[in-house]
Amino acid sequence: MSGRALPAELAAVRALVADGLAEMGEVGDAGQVWIRSASARLTALDGVLTEAAGVLAAPVQVAAVTMATFLVVAGSAALAGALGFSGGGVLAFTGAAVLIMFAALPYAGRRVFGLVGRRRLARSAAVPAHRSARPAPPGPAIVRHPEAALAQASDRLLRARVRLVSAALRRAGADDWTTPGLRRAIRTDPVIRRLAHADQLLCQAVDCLERHLGDQRKDAV
Repeated sequence: MSGRALPAELAAVRALVADGLAEMGEVGDAGQVWIRSASARLTALDGVLTEAAGVLAAPVQVAAVTMATFLVVAGSAALAGALGFSGGGVLAFTGAAVLIMFAALPYAGRRVFGLVGRRRLARSAAVPAHRSARPAPPGPAIVRHPEAALAQASDRLLRARVRLVSAALRRAGADDWTTPGLRRAIRTDPVIRRLAHADQLLCQAVDCLERHLGDQRKDAV
């Protein structure tokens, strides 16, 4: 899958999830434990999808880390010299600065991926793929039964999962459409790793809605 196609697919997934959340909001029972759990997972899902859309190419990441390491080494060595450290002190000070930098890299990387992902998704979501570009004419408000709204929300989330899994499989490539191949892809590809996490969150959200609907049916008997 090309670098531009993935953000478009993820933007469509996010739009379907947003529609599902809107359907859940119609229920007016957000304090219920299963609905609250589903909402929390969908909120986390949005952040994971944003990061997946913003993952930079490996050469760009290597170049950025190399440049950052050079700047940290040069800056810390200059600072250590200005503080009057000797050769061994400069080396220790520089080494500590580099260790701190590498410890902060995961957090910094997530922040960068999130910023880049939001920009890419914003460009791709100008006209969501699953919606009509022409807005529907206004009409009378339709009041639905809460179970119908939640069932519709679950359906939208399942449609979002179909698109998400399809995007992940295309990203992995047909040669890796096996259990060992997909496991290897999850380990080695940060995008697929995030898509797998997003799929897990989406499945959990759907399960929470189904459990809530099941409890409602039991109470109605």
